[in-house]
Amino acid sequence: MGALNQRLLPLWILLVGLLTKQGWGKLEANHCKGGGQLKYLWGDALTDDPGCVGPSNHPYPIQAVERSLKGGRTGRAHNPTIDPYQTRSALMAAFEGNHAESHLLPSSRRGRAASVGSCGGLPPRLCKTRYNTTAPMYGVSLTSGQPVTIVQKFPDLLQQVVFEVCESSECELVRGECTQTYVPYLFLVIPLGPVTLTGQDYVLVESGCVCRPKYPAGLSKP
Repeated sequence: MGALNQRLLPLWILLVGLLTKQGWGKLEANHCKGGGQLKYLWGDALTDDPGCVGPSNHPYPIQAVERSLKGGRTGRAHNPTIDPYQTRSALMAAFEGNHAESHLLPSSRRGRAASVGSCGGLPPRLCKTRYNTTAPMYGVSLTSGQPVTIVQKFPDLLQQVVFEVCESSECELVRGECTQTYVPYLFLVIPLGPVTLTGQDYVLVESGCVCRPKYPAGLSKP
């Protein structure tokens, strides 16, 4: 009997290992992945599973969000729901229109499905970036530095923003460094954990790239 157990032991170890690996794989696969790998935001309510796992390793609190919206504090009860994909298209069009006014060539920017573009503020192009929209599910509060849940309920209430992320560390036409810039956005949020009330908080969102020229030693800046 003891010899039989010794033969079966490696099989049990292998089986437990496979089950554990599959379990972790499912958990990792269900993590909120949208948002374009931003620094202070996670998840995208337009692309991620509604119950995806956030930074606290807990599923997105759908029921808490629904309770917060039923409280009537959003002021949207009597307003018609706007198609979130139309909102996304409008945001992208406005963003690209603003950059067109900066004399950027249309061929130098690529967004939409590839969500990749090139820009550098004023022409000529200095830093490569990518841009897209996101409906973030989690963020880091600018005021407290703590994680917060961003209220998102498809399709009734989606808080969408446009982000633009640096993809190069060095400027293309001058000697310098590309530096990421941020802008604060005000979101309707609930704190992670037990929820009783909703509130608003600022979260930083990537807003573009700035080229900071490097000057040779002994040469003063203009």
